[in-house]
Amino acid sequence: MRPLLPVLLALMSGIIASGRVAIPAWILYASFGVFLIPVFISCKRSFRFNPLVIIPPFFILGALIAIPYLRPSLPPVHILNFMNEGKERPSELKPLGTAVEGTVVRAPEFAGSRMKLEVMSERIFRGDRWVPAEGKIMLTLHGHRYDIMAGDSVKFVTELREPWNYGNPGEFDYKSWLNTRGIFATGFIKNGMLLVKTKDGGGLRRYVDYLRADIRGFIDGLDIGNKEPLKALIIAEQRGIDKGLKDAFIITGTYHIISISGLHIGIVVLFFYKIFLFVLKRSERLALAFNVRKIALALSIIPAVFYGLLAGFPVSTERSVIMVAAYAFTFMLNRGRDYLNTIALAAVVILLVYPYAIWDISFQLSFAAVTAIVYLAPRLAPFFVIPEDKLKTKRELFLTRVWNKRLLPAILVTVSAGIATGPILAYHFNMLSLTGIAANIIAVPISGAIIPLLFVSSFVSWLWAWPAAVILHAADILFELMARVIKAFASLPLSSIRVSTPTFIEMGLFYVLILAAINIKRARAYAYAASFALIALSMDWGYWNLLKRGEGELKVTFISVGQGESGLVEFPGGKRMLIDGGGVYSAEYDIGEKVIAPLLWSKKITALDYVVLSHAQLDHMGGLKFIAENFEIGEFWWNGDGELGALEKSLSNKGVRVRKAGGLFGEEISRYNIDGVNIDVVHPLKDYGFDKNNMSMVMRLSYGNASVLFTGDIGEDAERELLGSDVRSTVLKAPHHGSRKSSTPEFLEKVSPSIIVVSAGRKNVFGFPHEETLERYRRAGAEVFRTDKDGAITFITDGGNHAVSGYLTGQAPWSIIKPFQ
Repeated sequence: MRPLLPVLLALMSGIIASGRVAIPAWILYASFGVFLIPVFISCKRSFRFNPLVIIPPFFILGALIAIPYLRPSLPPVHILNFMNEGKERPSELKPLGTAVEGTVVRAPEFAGSRMKLEVMSERIFRGDRWVPAEGKIMLTLHGHRYDIMAGDSVKFVTELREPWNYGNPGEFDYKSWLNTRGIFATGFIKNGMLLVKTKDGGGLRRYVDYLRADIRGFIDGLDIGNKEPLKALIIAEQRGIDKGLKDAFIITGTYHIISISGLHIGIVVLFFYKIFLFVLKRSERLALAFNVRKIALALSIIPAVFYGLLAGFPVSTERSVIMVAAYAFTFMLNRGRDYLNTIALAAVVILLVYPYAIWDISFQLSFAAVTAIVYLAPRLAPFFVIPEDKLKTKRELFLTRVWNKRLLPAILVTVSAGIATGPILAYHFNMLSLTGIAANIIAVPISGAIIPLLFVSSFVSWLWAWPAAVILHAADILFELMARVIKAFASLPLSSIRVSTPTFIEMGLFYVLILAAINIKRARAYAYAASFALIALSMDWGYWNLLKRGEGELKVTFISVGQGESGLVEFPGGKRMLIDGGGVYSAEYDIGEKVIAPLLWSKKITALDYVVLSHAQLDHMGGLKFIAENFEIGEFWWNGDGELGALEKSLSNKGVRVRKAGGLFGEEISRYNIDGVNIDVVHPLKDYGFDKNNMSMVMRLSYGNASVLFTGDIGEDAERELLGSDVRSTVLKAPHHGSRKSSTPEFLEKVSPSIIVVSAGRKNVFGFPHEETLERYRRAGAEVFRTDKDGAITFITDGGNHAVSGYLTGQAPWSIIKPFQ
């Protein structure tokens, strides 16, 4: 009997349902009271919970506890209300920023050249005075400030903004991720020194932050080769880890080793449990009077908590400590071997404290892996255990016992965890490691030695430096060994593969198939379930492959990439073309990886027939390098003007055919037909010298009565040249993001668009699209869509009718396209 399993499932379902449907709280409270009555009656009659009776109240409880995080009721003095006051103020009258005073809530997080601070605001400067203001702010600083710690009071000036998403299918919901943590405002400070610390914090967290600083300084002061990874393993600072090394861990599915999680907490608990048990067993009186195993396990929680404090106690580490504490608690109650109930207890406790954890990948991966280890591994073992009764020699017996008791358990633990976490990793990261099992079998035991060495070294460093340095050098040698193994696996051909985003139905069918297959001999129902899941997955595979042949429609998606441009064309016969790849002026954020690729994977696209670059500027080509390295590409088209840089090498490594278009630099393409869609490259018509914007490739795609004109960043000079060309189009991609130097009245009259799509960044520094340009669009009678307001914009046509929709604003009805006269 495992009563906590239905409790957990009901609680999770309630939280998820609350995120989908907004039910008034009073209805939930009333329903909760009503459904508690059968619970009390059931307990009074049988002195135990009836699983069927307890499901409804815990479902409602899940919905209730999620409301404060999903739909919080903010006080009048919440900082978001002050931010909304200024929304209608003309931009030229807005101040350069808002002065804020507050308290740092958590230890700073370092990432690359930046650091993030979670600040609880206390007051802001409005007009000529300070006024109270509540609410958390996620503050990003350029540079590192090691003197800022949790509990410190700080003052700064920044432009406060609401968190936002780009608005594309498949993207990470950053806005909701922050909102569920009570963060409704973000700010950026270009120079970290512009943040002023007004008062030091105090208490235990302050003392722990000093310890973290001492450990950081101790590691930095030694002549070792893996300073940054070792700091990541003890104080959770990953900012300086070499990108090549980090990528190797990601490719081999071992990244969890350098990111403090349940594995690390478990290693610390196991290490100290062994030590405490050894010490306690030395006393015969103590061993006879008490259960020393329980005492040792209880004591081992203390260093686990301290390790979590050293790591800054991020939410994922807090959950890991709760999980270990839940196991210790059930062990004290002599229920330690009821592993599934123990896991369910830990999950219930975590969800009651952090309801939003259900959407966190760390929560999903941790519980999927642990559940698989305790459920799948024992059931897989009988298939691989070698019987010992027929062995003849001692050597055979020795090798068999090594296999059965040492190697096989390690392999099954890794395989089980990999099976359970595979779909989750595919959903979040679109990657499956083919070397993950082998890499983890080697790397995890090594990390099991590194982490205790680091822990002990850190503690000893506060007392005696040179022994601590010796221990740390040993940890460095072991990490170097592990890193070389990981890099070797990562360098193997097909060490990992990119996959499209699985649907929830596909993930569910996969888990049903695994559970049914592993229990297929227990009952006939499992055989039916396995057959059903296998058939359903096969039909699903056939459905998506059928869609690759096209749906007879031309679909153009103008991807929201911030201040840049990118568009996906899906042709009637199933071929795909990506036009431009966006880009930002930051080496730490890749639009291709974070925005464009997730959209493609969400559409089950893993290959592109054509990639087109309008012109070689960062805001159009920045994301294409990642696309070139992670997708199969048929041909690459561009205007031939300028340098492709690292993109050229990526294309060459993949053997992609590169072709020039436009009529100036060895023209190879001027007119093309793909699946019945005519593509005319109508520009560049002449050399504009250093003016790369006017050198943009301009393409007109026509299908039946519908046409789309991609214009790159051309300005009025290029537009004047195009007046003599056939550029009439149903949809005009606004030239140069809607700048005042483009979209001349003559050009708009020539194109005569019904729809104009502007690709621009939200509140971009250039002010695109300019108001006078928008006024020209209105005078032209065109319907205007903007990626900064509508998100990704999709135009669909069968050649006679069309529909337009914004990802954030919904779909417009179909309308008939009249042919141009």
